Amino acid sequence: MLTGLKNYFSFNKRERNGIFVLLIILILVILIPKFLRFFTPSEMNDFADFKNDVALFEKNLKNKKDSSSFTNFDYNNIDKSVAENKLTPFLFNPNNLSEEKWKALGFDNKQIKTIKKFEAKGGRFYKKEDLKKIYRISESEYEILEPFIQLDEKKNDYIKKENTHFASTKNSNIIELNSSDTTSLKTLKGIGSGYAKRIIAYRNKLGGYIKKEQLLEVYGMDSARYSGIVEYISINIALITKININTADLNILKSHPYIGYNIANSLINIRKLHGNYKTLSDIKKSALITDKIYIKMLPYLTVE
Repeated sequence: MLTGLKNYFSFNKRERNGIFVLLIILILVILIPKFLRFFTPSEMNDFADFKNDVALFEKNLKNKKDSSSFTNFDYNNIDKSVAENKLTPFLFNPNNLSEEKWKALGFDNKQIKTIKKFEAKGGRFYKKEDLKKIYRISESEYEILEPFIQLDEKKNDYIKKENTHFASTKNSNIIELNSSDTTSLKTLKGIGSGYAKRIIAYRNKLGGYIKKEQLLEVYGMDSARYSGIVEYISINIALITKININTADLNILKSHPYIGYNIANSLINIRKLHGNYKTLSDIKKSALITDKIYIKMLPYLTVE
């Protein structure tokens, strides 16, 4: 039986060649129609569906852009673009503005809380620029809101004159900022216990004042209050306390208002790599120190 099956399934050379040719013909019969259909002219030139899909995509994209707040997002000026998409400006007077109105402008809860604290301590906006001195309000946000700020200039002028007049009647002595205590500071018009403490606290952080305008960096100090006392203060720069950048550690450096952690860490690392600083200009080796920052820091540093 096995011999019979073997003879039945055995093929000579001619038969094997015939089977091979038959297989090739079968394969071609199956594949050629598919191959021809793929290259049919009507299929190759019919882009109607594709065009319709593209048109639909563009329409959806346009609708999405029209409804998106990020249509005009400028990646070259991210801060301003973020501010533009955050804020919804309208005409407003920042003095005693309700929390709801601040929220309507686009301010977050932290910003509103800071403003309300400023007002609770007697702070007032006398001119537009006073708004950008509020902590948490960025320069970009102020630039967007500035055209919409409305202040009663006549009323503010009256308040300024009244403050100046009262200051001259309250105290005619000159107060030296770098040696004064809270008692002497409170003799100045508009300077109560809170302001006096903040002026001294900031003086201690700086190492002393080198110019009167630094008072505007004190939290809550506005231009009107400053203008009312500027004639009655003086500064003795000989009382400035300087930081030795060759011996100061990270904590001392970073605590200075003009230095901070990043610059302090950079100065420490440069000192470790190159040794002690020979001159103050050597701190410019830090990429973080711009000319503007260098000028601000310079009076408070020493290499000796």
